[in-house]
Amino acid sequence: MNNISEADLKELKEKYQGESLDIALNKFIDGYPIQNLIGIVNFCGKKISVNENVLIPRFETEFLVDLIVKKLGKDYHGNILDIGTGSGCISISIAKVLNNAKITGIDISSKAISVAKLNRDLNHVNNFKVINKDLFTMKDFDLYNIIISNPPYVSYNEDVGIETKYEPQDAIFAEDNGLSFYKKIIDVLSENKTVTDVFFEIGMNQADDIKAYALNKILNAEVNVYKDLAQKDRYIHISMNK
Repeated sequence: MNNISEADLKELKEKYQGESLDIALNKFIDGYPIQNLIGIVNFCGKKISVNENVLIPRFETEFLVDLIVKKLGKDYHGNILDIGTGSGCISISIAKVLNNAKITGIDISSKAISVAKLNRDLNHVNNFKVINKDLFTMKDFDLYNIIISNPPYVSYNEDVGIETKYEPQDAIFAEDNGLSFYKKIIDVLSENKTVTDVFFEIGMNQADDIKAYALNKILNAEVNVYKDLAQKDRYIHISMNK
């Protein structure tokens, strides 16, 4: 079939038969994400369950995991907060490597939290807990040493692929040209005494704005921008130098 890999077609045929397979294939032709039809995505070598309640993990996000593990080191044992955890793919992948770290994932969506819990159990992770919580009302940032986030960062006037209409829109789009979540987190850091490092995935044209905002808000901050495989600015590491 056009536009579907042999591996994905095999997965579909294992999950659907007869008329159900025809329906699934027609949905795919109409733009429905193949990942949601199969129900499982491979992320950092882990099986991550996905559905319409969570953003589908992207390949470039695996490099955010690699960056965090490299910077923190496998012996890291602090408290990590994953803001907008979604499927839990980032936290689960980190937790499997940083065995001594304690990771908390928050998400405003209770349905996403259910998926993250499912994935935590599916991957036998015991140092990751998930909480249904809104970043914009959260007060207890002093419990954490590291913040990681791949938040909604697409501007509402930006064009996106047709397949994204089947993903939760509030996990894709954000106010203030896609910068609202970054600015909120940086505002928190400007008054926080416990967080030492922040790791973001960002939109490819947002690095300069986020870096400038962080340097203006956080005294003595060091901000480094990293590129993805396409040589687009994609990740930011903010060190508080405390």
